[in-house]
Amino acid sequence: MEMWKMMYKSHQFQNHISKQLNHLTDNLSMDLTTESRLQATAQLETEVSFWYYSFCRLIKSQQEYLRTLCQWIQLTDCLVSNQQQSRCSSAVRRLCEEWHLGFEKLPDKVASETIKSFLLAIQSIIQQQAEEHNQKKKSEKLQKRLQKELISLTEMEKKVEESVLTLDMNSTLSPKHPLSLKRAKTEALKKRVDVEKSKHLNSVQLSKTMILNNLKTSLPNVFQALMGFSKACVEVFEAIHGNSQPEIPCAS
Repeated sequence: MEMWKMMYKSHQFQNHISKQLNHLTDNLSMDLTTESRLQATAQLETEVSFWYYSFCRLIKSQQEYLRTLCQWIQLTDCLVSNQQQSRCSSAVRRLCEEWHLGFEKLPDKVASETIKSFLLAIQSIIQQQAEEHNQKKKSEKLQKRLQKELISLTEMEKKVEESVLTLDMNSTLSPKHPLSLKRAKTEALKKRVDVEKSKHLNSVQLSKTMILNNLKTSLPNVFQALMGFSKACVEVFEAIHGNSQPEIPCAS
């Protein structure tokens, strides 16, 4: 009971901290595609996944223990030899039954599903970060290709300039001239680079918005659900503790 009281206070504090995210905006000067941030998100997914499965195992193990304990106590009733032991056995059986029934009514599904929703939110962030990272690589690849094309174009222009007698080189070139084709190709590549850069910037902004929105929504929901669960646990134990004082002490 004292443990769950402490858990309730801890979740209250965590809930208060999580609500401070509402003061953050997506106008953050950060590069979300850095390797360290990708690793941090992956680590967060690992921790929350472990948190979710550990919570589910805790509830399942506790309920199975109480169920087995109640069955065992029922089987030992036939070993009672006198009235005092009978009353003691009844008190113990009643305590375990109340404990079992109390845990069956706990809002563990709400808490576990909320943690799972948080996990799914993190996984959606990881997917978006992967798309952003791929878009960055695509943009950088095209940028390198453009740099090579610009160098090649400069070299071709020098050669053509040396081969013509007039300074007005543009007027002497037909649209099908290799230099004209080279310029058109380079210009088209410039436009593609601009498009991919724009896509990358949009992807970065989408990642920022998704991270903040998911954290602002999911984290308070998680800790509010855990506050409700830990408070319900305290109430269960308080009720059992108040109803489990036997009138006649059991023999040791």
